[in-house]
Amino acid sequence: MMGNGFMLSSGLLQLNDGETMGNFAITFRFKSDSTYQSRYESFVKKVHEIATTHPWAETSSFYALEANETADSLCTRLYLESEFDATKDLLLVIDTKNQVKATKGKVEYPTLLKTGLGF
Repeated sequence: MMGNGFMLSSGLLQLNDGETMGNFAITFRFKSDSTYQSRYESFVKKVHEIATTHPWAETSSFYALEANETADSLCTRLYLESEFDATKDLLLVIDTKNQVKATKGKVEYPTLLKTGLGF
């Protein structure tokens, strides 16, 4: 047990109510078409809503953030709760502490992704 009601559990901070706190890298690609701007804006808004602190976003199509999520749950929330379109967009969420990834959309080269990340 750490101070302030937090417990360390397999690399994630666990809050007393069972929620987990993780660190994530998110990268994405949106297809440029007539709905691009709307999809992008809804995605960015959702990232900011989910993050527990202000996300780092100094580079293109990338966020580093802390959230009360797992890689799978964060990826699913961004997919379901924004206008992200898995038929034409691509999303990669990486749990940096637990070395877990989750994707939505078509990954063209999954073996290269696995080799490059190491998991």
